[in-house]
Amino acid sequence: MAITDIIKKTCKSLGENNKPTYVVMAIAAVKGICRPAFTMMDKTENPETKKYTALREGLTEVIAIPAYWICGELAGKIAKKTFNGSEALAKRAETNLMFIGVCTAALFVIPGLCSLAIKPIMNKIGFKSPHDIQNENNSKKNIDIKSPATPVQLENTAQKFNIYPRMSTFTSKPQTGLRVGGL
Repeated sequence: MAITDIIKKTCKSLGENNKPTYVVMAIAAVKGICRPAFTMMDKTENPETKKYTALREGLTEVIAIPAYWICGELAGKIAKKTFNGSEALAKRAETNLMFIGVCTAALFVIPGLCSLAIKPIMNKIGFKSPHDIQNENNSKKNIDIKSPATPVQLENTAQKFNIYPRMSTFTSKPQTGLRVGGL
């Protein structure tokens, strides 16, 4: 048997027996390995930020893999029960509903689970986001403000000092390079 026959047989088997759930779970597994690795390779970022971000990305994929599997399989079981009569129609419906289940997991289930679980898990492990650490450090600083005996009252400051809210739609800072942690 030639190598081309093995490749053809493998591709045919994968094409006939492939489920959307397996594909997305494989992608999530690769992302769970590669994204933290690439984050840790960034030489320009703070080491604490890199550790926090890499762990957070890994935990996200650890949550994502079972969520994809559960949502895809549940949707597939619904299709099997609904289209019990016709084998061809049931197979096609199962694949399509599995895809919809995986999409639902990606759009709703995984972000919801990550919002609920990641911050408590990170706190239990002992990692806090760099933003939280910075806020703690700022709140610990003692600021000694000497206030006057009588408060000063300003009237009509918007007209006097020409203070109006402004919106910045563009930034002058170049937005290039890898930004870790969304900070």
